[in-house]
Amino acid sequence: MKRFEFHLDGLLRVKKQLEHMAELEQQKAQQAVADARARADELKRRLMSASDSLVARVGQAVDASRWVTAYELTDRLGKQIVAAETDVQSAEKKLTDARNERVQVATEVEALRTLRQQQWDKWRQEVEQAGQEQLDEVGLRRWMAARATLSGAA
Repeated sequence: MKRFEFHLDGLLRVKKQLEHMAELEQQKAQQAVADARARADELKRRLMSASDSLVARVGQAVDASRWVTAYELTDRLGKQIVAAETDVQSAEKKLTDARNERVQVATEVEALRTLRQQQWDKWRQEVEQAGQEQLDEVGLRRWMAARATLSGAA
C-alpha cells in the first residue's frame, strides 16, 4: 500500500504562513489603535489641564498676552485632538480589516486541515481494509490447506 499523501500540503503550508502573518498584522493594528487612543487621551488631558488653569483664574485680571497664549494653546490642542481622533478611527478601521483578513485565512486553513483529516481517515480505512483482506486470504488458504490435508488423509 502506498503511503499517505495530501496533494494540497504545499497550499496548506502557505496558508498557515499567511495566517501567521495575518495574526502579526492584527497585533500590529491593535498596538496602533492603543497608541492612537493614548495620544488622543493625552491631548485631552492636556486640554483639561489648560482649561482648569483658566477656570482657576476666573475673576482675576489676566494680561492680554497670557490670554492669547492660553487661547492659542487650547485652539492648537483642539485641532490636535480632532486629528488624533481621526487617527484612532483610521487605526480602528485597519484593525477591523486585519481581523477580517485573519478570519478569512484561518477559515481557509481550517478547511484545508479538515480536508486533509478526511483524506487521512479514508486512507487509513483503506489500509486497514487491505490488511484485513490479506489476513482473510491467508486464513482462507490455511483453512483450504488444512481441509485438503484432512481430505487427503481420509
